[in-house]
Amino acid sequence: MREKKSNSTAGSSARLHRLLDAQGFPPDGEGRVAAFARSFGVNTANASRWLNDDRVPRDMGELLRIATELGANPFWWAIGKGEEDTPEPEPFDITLFGRCANELLKQLQKLVDRPLDIDGNLLSSGYRELYEQAQNNGAILDPDRISLVAVKVLAEHRKK
Repeated sequence: MREKKSNSTAGSSARLHRLLDAQGFPPDGEGRVAAFARSFGVNTANASRWLNDDRVPRDMGELLRIATELGANPFWWAIGKGEEDTPEPEPFDITLFGRCANELLKQLQKLVDRPLDIDGNLLSSGYRELYEQAQNNGAILDPDRISLVAVKVLAEHRKK
């Protein structure tokens, strides 16, 4: 499974270590990667990236599964938002949220011909805006709205 690395996942490895400490996993450097991989049915290469490189599972279903098994809020693990051990209070479609994030990132790549170092908070606000619109529109992502949100994110990025 491919992972994504971005500024918005900064600190995710430290948060994952904190969750594993609370669950009694072996200490870092003493078999933690192997124990994590066995416990969650993932390969050790991915486990190592998630534990050491501030990466998270690209597959939102896998992220949700692991976070749930750890009793953690997946958003706290991935981007440091929300409470550590409190799931989202309202029903949340993580697959739809992932689609919104992917579509926004694709649109940003179309608009700019070079890699951008966009603040994670800006990206998160764009993801949330698209998610809320899609929820109110029967899980349909409006291409015009995606373009509008991408332009808004770029405009805010350029202000900084």
